[in-house]
Amino acid sequence: MPRTFSIYKVLTNRLEQLGFEVIDISYDDDIFKYRNLRDRLVNLYHKTILKDKGYKNRLKFKALGENVTQSLQKIKHPADYCLLIRPDIYPEEVIDQIRLKTNKMIAYQWDGINRYPAVKRLVSKFDRFFVFDQKDANRADDCFLPTTNFYFSHLNKREIKPKPSSFFFVGTFMKVRWSQIKDAVDLIVQNHGTPNFYLYTGERDLQSEYLLVGITYINSPLSYEENIHLALHNELLVDFLVDAHSGLSFRVFEAIGYGRKLVTNNNEVKNYDFYHPNNIYVLGNDERTLQEFLHAPYSEINPKIVEQYNFDNWILRVLEN
Repeated sequence: MPRTFSIYKVLTNRLEQLGFEVIDISYDDDIFKYRNLRDRLVNLYHKTILKDKGYKNRLKFKALGENVTQSLQKIKHPADYCLLIRPDIYPEEVIDQIRLKTNKMIAYQWDGINRYPAVKRLVSKFDRFFVFDQKDANRADDCFLPTTNFYFSHLNKREIKPKPSSFFFVGTFMKVRWSQIKDAVDLIVQNHGTPNFYLYTGERDLQSEYLLVGITYINSPLSYEENIHLALHNELLVDFLVDAHSGLSFRVFEAIGYGRKLVTNNNEVKNYDFYHPNNIYVLGNDERTLQEFLHAPYSEINPKIVEQYNFDNWILRVLEN
C-alpha cells in the first residue's frame, strides 16, 4: 500500500498483534519526482501515443520500490495471503511476481475507480478485488466486491474527554475544495463552535492568501496516529467528499468507532446501517440547522454494528477466514 500518512505502520502492527506474520511491501510512491524533462516527455509519449498508462508506475517503482523487490526475493515459501491496497501503484509485472509468492491474492481499491481507471486491467490477477464505492461494485462489466473503509478500535482512548462543540478536520489543501472548507468554518463559528482544521500544504506558503481563524497550516503531514490523537480531543469530526467517488472516508468510520458526531457533505452516509440523524449532519442536505443538530443528544449505535467496521473484523471478512 502507499505509505501516505503512515497508516501502513498502524495496519501492519495491528496485524502482528492479531497473530499474523507480516511481510511489508508498502513503499513511498507519492514522493516520486521526474529526474529530468526527458523522463517527463517520455512518459507523456507512452501515455498519449502508446496508450501505456502504466509507464509512470514503472518509473516510480524503479526509483522507490527497491525494498519491495528485496522483500519478494526473500520469500522462500508462498505466503497464505497477499493484500494490496491501491494495487494500481504497482507495475503489472511486479503483481505477477507477487502472485508466485502467495496462495491468495486480494486487492482493495480505496479510491474511486473513475479516479484511477487503469486499475481495471488488474482485476483478473486477483482472487478477490474489493472497492469501497457501492457504485463501482454495481458495475455489471467488472468483478468488484463491495466493502468499506474501517477504524482501528485499539487506537481509541476512552479516557480522553472531547472539548464541547469542537470540530476536527485534517486534509491536504486543494483550491477546488477551499470554498467548501471556508463555508464550513464560517458555519461552525456562526453557531458558536470551535473549528480545529489542519491543512497540509507541503512547501507552499498559503497562510497569507487563505487566512482564516480556526485553520492551521502544516508543512509536513501528520502521522495517522497523531491524526487520531487530535480527533479524539474533539466532539465532532468533519469530512469532505472527493467528487470522483461517493464511498465513505476513514473519517466517517472513526466517528462511528470512537463515538463522535460527524459533519459531512457526503449524502450517501444516510444509506448505511449506522446512520442516525442525531449523530450525523449532512452539509447542504439537511433540513435542520447546525444549531439544532448540536443540541440533539448523541444516540448510541448498536455495538454489533459498530464492531463490524472495526479493522479486526474487516480483515477477517476480506481474507474470508
